[in-house]
Amino acid sequence: MVFVDALGARQLEELGGGGRLPYTRPLRGILGYSCAALPSLLTGRPQSAHGRMCLFAKAERDGASVLAPLSWLGLLPAVVHERAVVRRLLARGLRRWAGLEGYVDLYRVPPDAFRWLDLPEREDLFSSDEIGGQPTFLSRARHAGLTVFSARWQLPEDERWQEAEAALGARPPELAFLYATAVDGALHRDGNGAPSVRAAFDRTLARIERAARLMRAGGRDVTLLVVGDHGMADVTRVIDPRPFAPPSGVRHFVDSTMLRLWGDGASLDRARAAIERLRWPGRWLDADALASRGAPTGDRFGQLVFLLDEGGIFAPSFLGGAVRGMHGYDVGCSSAASFVASDAPLPAHVTALDEIAPFVEARLGLPERTTSQGERHVAPA
Repeated sequence: MVFVDALGARQLEELGGGGRLPYTRPLRGILGYSCAALPSLLTGRPQSAHGRMCLFAKAERDGASVLAPLSWLGLLPAVVHERAVVRRLLARGLRRWAGLEGYVDLYRVPPDAFRWLDLPEREDLFSSDEIGGQPTFLSRARHAGLTVFSARWQLPEDERWQEAEAALGARPPELAFLYATAVDGALHRDGNGAPSVRAAFDRTLARIERAARLMRAGGRDVTLLVVGDHGMADVTRVIDPRPFAPPSGVRHFVDSTMLRLWGDGASLDRARAAIERLRWPGRWLDADALASRGAPTGDRFGQLVFLLDEGGIFAPSFLGGAVRGMHGYDVGCSSAASFVASDAPLPAHVTALDEIAPFVEARLGLPERTTSQGERHVAPA
């Protein structure tokens, strides 16, 4: 399996399809970002089961998370603590101090917010046995005694592919999980249709074909899957969130495409009215709307969420500034749709990211698993 970040159904069609893979199908999108899509892909479970949506979540209580000590950054001038090099060094130190193996980036989160924020992704998604209490198909294959190679996402793109090709060439495993990020970077930087996107796609496709040849050495029977997590929309409107002043009793987090709020009912009503006066293009997602989209229950990712319409971006946000391409919109938007392409026929039931893992496990001959409620995963080969 090759996971290609940001290669959505629209991008795949515009760039010429899945190469020599005859079976291609769009997949239903998820609410949130890659930190939600990857767990669904790996565990074969919906967001409501693995509990991931955004990179940052509300801590169980103030001062209780690994991020809380970083609130001291507020004692420094903003010109110092907002520098990218300072944030990178702090993130590296935090990973070592707290023993974090997952993706850690502090971006432009205000220092005071670190007191009440947490990082859900503390494990290395590719090597961990479980994500949010849900086993991954990679860990199930390892525990079944199969040989498994998973790419190290921490490496730069070229180095990661070089390591993968060396490993597959030396001893092809029974399961390989590779990771490509070049398309995502080009789309964020330059938007759809840019020559850099075409170049990144062609380079990635060539690498996938080389990896497949290495896996098939000696006439081995190999199934190839290429999967994306989401697509990308061209940014057509930049929204400055700073005119919104949170009312007393309201906490907020500004992601690139959503503004998430926490507070009591009256305070949230005042916040909602203030945002509506700004006439931002978007929609409100309350607890019921979030649940209907399969988002995690509870208030970890916001009691009330304002989600921008496709093509909008908050800048400056707590995660950065304006870019030309963005994702993280509502589940029905074209940029939310991912895809799967394969050289093996795809079961009819595979229509979403969380339906890929059972298919992979069936191809590997792993037994069907059951959910915590005793329901069996149906995984026809």
